[in-house]
Amino acid sequence: MASTLNAEGIVGVFQPTSPSRTATSIRRAVEEFRSSGATSLASVVRNNHLHWYSEQGAIGDARPLFAARVNRQFAQWALYQETGAIQLIAAEAIRNRPEMVSGNHMLFEVPPSESLDIDTPADLVLARREASHGTIVFRVRANRTVGSGHLHHCLQVADELIGHRTQFLLVDSDPFAADLLDAAGHDWRHETDLATDLLGPTGPRVVVNDVLDTSVEEVLEQRSLGYRVVSIEDLGPGARHADWVVNALYPPNFLDGPSVETGPRWATLRPEFSGLPPKNVRTAPERILVTFGGTDPSGLAARTARLLATRTDLAIRVIVGPGAEDADFPSRCDVLRSARNMATEMLEADVVMTSAGRTVYEAAATGTPVVAVAQNAREASHVHLDYRHGVIFAGIGALLGDDAIVDPVLRLLDQPQLRRELSERLSKVIDHRGSRRIAHGIERLLEGLD
Repeated sequence: MASTLNAEGIVGVFQPTSPSRTATSIRRAVEEFRSSGATSLASVVRNNHLHWYSEQGAIGDARPLFAARVNRQFAQWALYQETGAIQLIAAEAIRNRPEMVSGNHMLFEVPPSESLDIDTPADLVLARREASHGTIVFRVRANRTVGSGHLHHCLQVADELIGHRTQFLLVDSDPFAADLLDAAGHDWRHETDLATDLLGPTGPRVVVNDVLDTSVEEVLEQRSLGYRVVSIEDLGPGARHADWVVNALYPPNFLDGPSVETGPRWATLRPEFSGLPPKNVRTAPERILVTFGGTDPSGLAARTARLLATRTDLAIRVIVGPGAEDADFPSRCDVLRSARNMATEMLEADVVMTSAGRTVYEAAATGTPVVAVAQNAREASHVHLDYRHGVIFAGIGALLGDDAIVDPVLRLLDQPQLRRELSERLSKVIDHRGSRRIAHGIERLLEGLD
């Protein structure tokens, strides 16, 4: 064909059975081909598995293509497999010999994500699956004022979206947020200009706003850039313009509509809260757990611990979040800066004193009775703060006297039957599938199935 068309320069063959090939790789392949002096090029993917080879195709004649058996992540050698995605050849070379491989051939490595070559029905299924993969941008606010719950919530949902591209956009966030994302291996950046920060991703894409209340302008700007929009715990005017709103902490009357989901079934939990043993409610209590979230903006942990230390001889364990300021605690309190396993800490406690956010749902998952004290008025509006859900809500911390904080805890400790009843109610609140439900809803939006 090159002779028939009298082709000059470079002839490229790009097979339609390689749908994951990108324009970036094509451009880079052409640049490297031109600068190399080679007269033909083929795309390949690296393979470090242990391979055996038989020239006649008989398994009895197979011989190893490796010198030593090592795990592939430690292998120094590589086997390169052609993908068929990108083939280049100098027009002069193919006119002289009608083949795509010349005497001066080079290989061009592509990442595994671009190596799919459709040869079988199973390959086609995989290609369809990859085509449905999208980009999810989690737009999160995490600082000492609003706490770290929004960030942890999005991290749990992101864990359910394996296979999709996830990114985090930090809005007015303190350094601990970046530290948590780095530790979890997520890509992130600080928001500087919303429109500019959302540019780049193509194909199906969703932005998840977990920043408290959104404005109309924010949400409409996101939609104008081609994003489907999900809002979490959003009571702002922008929520009415989102494609989907999930408010696990607020009752339905806060924001009505066909695309609004509310209640405990949408609560997210870390994996450590799954598969827990039944709660053992002790007749004689032994331990109180005090934990007021990742940042504790009102300093309730220190205040509560000081009050309890003077009113009870029970062991007091205090868990301070990574974003909370340093505070003085009574010497007899066991104070930890974050917990290795919060589920275990809650299971071992007889009562949990905490703020009125998602930590209440964590305690519910363990069946441990809860006394909740709100950090602010917004927390006090959360849907789970009632006896029906097994929670004793003391009120807003700044408005409570010392006795109003401590007395509910001490009275609850003195009543084992009441603690058993509350434990049973709490255990029925959550089914541990909230993260998966939210992820499934996001995937439906990516596929246009809303």
